[in-house]
Amino acid sequence: MRALFRPVALAVALMLFGGAGATAQTTPVINLGLAPFEGQAGPYYAQDLGLFAAAGLNVNIQQYNGGAAIVSAIAGGSLQIGGGTPLPLAQARSRGIKVVLIAPGYIYDYKAPTPINALVVAVNSPIHDAKDLAGKTVAVTQVRGLDELAVDAWLDANGGDSHSVKYTEFPQNAMADAVAAGRVDAAEIGDPALSDALAAGKVRIFAKAYDAIAKRLFGSVWFASEDWANQHPDVVRKFAAAINQAGAWATRNPVAAAAVLQKYMKVTYSTAHEYHGRTLDPAFIQPVLDASVRYKLLTTPMNATDLIWKG
Repeated sequence: MRALFRPVALAVALMLFGGAGATAQTTPVINLGLAPFEGQAGPYYAQDLGLFAAAGLNVNIQQYNGGAAIVSAIAGGSLQIGGGTPLPLAQARSRGIKVVLIAPGYIYDYKAPTPINALVVAVNSPIHDAKDLAGKTVAVTQVRGLDELAVDAWLDANGGDSHSVKYTEFPQNAMADAVAAGRVDAAEIGDPALSDALAAGKVRIFAKAYDAIAKRLFGSVWFASEDWANQHPDVVRKFAAAINQAGAWATRNPVAAAAVLQKYMKVTYSTAHEYHGRTLDPAFIQPVLDASVRYKLLTTPMNATDLIWKG
């Protein structure tokens, strides 16, 4: 009996544990791309809190420099989900690339006590008003992106001339040094790079340029190819739910959220600043689209509701 028991026990163990292991190993990997901004930290929170795992999602997070590269990776199939501002997604849609919004990200709010992004200059810079930026060079993460749009709109609304400014691309973590050294005259920087630069005394806030687009807008959103979203509706819904839970947690627990940022984004500050949107409200997207048409970053008008996944 003993000799017969061992094979039977082994078979039962393989059924119980081997099968479970095989299931875990075959869970499809969701490759997710984001840029190193606090406003796109939602997946790190969800991963660290075990929210993705609890939902049965196997998410592989990869960092990119900006939203345009992430959209391209989604279109090419190397990413399934990406984060970024609404603008590169809208630009992709205007070129016939079917990408859709699937979950909200952080909301830029002009009343936030601590700005999560701002236009900065060197501490001793002679630049003090919009006219002083004429002929100057401004660093942005992505040329023809949301940061450039915000600076253009702010200049024109405050007596400057958007046509007189030159833009150049810099990684976020290199902008403050470039400004302080005079390699560029100003930069539109977001957290965590902004808070680190201010704490180090490298720059000062010159303007909250996003205010010129809208008082509140989505600074980040989550998107996927429309075909992929339609083929994986349950995955999309689970992802959106996990991101919303993570964002709500970060808003309620800014100190604990900062600890997660320290782990994955190497921030030095102790309090997170994120304000997460609960739904994909078109009212927080439409101002970006309208301003993009005015500044010729989009060729034709676009309705925000057309960008949102209908699944």
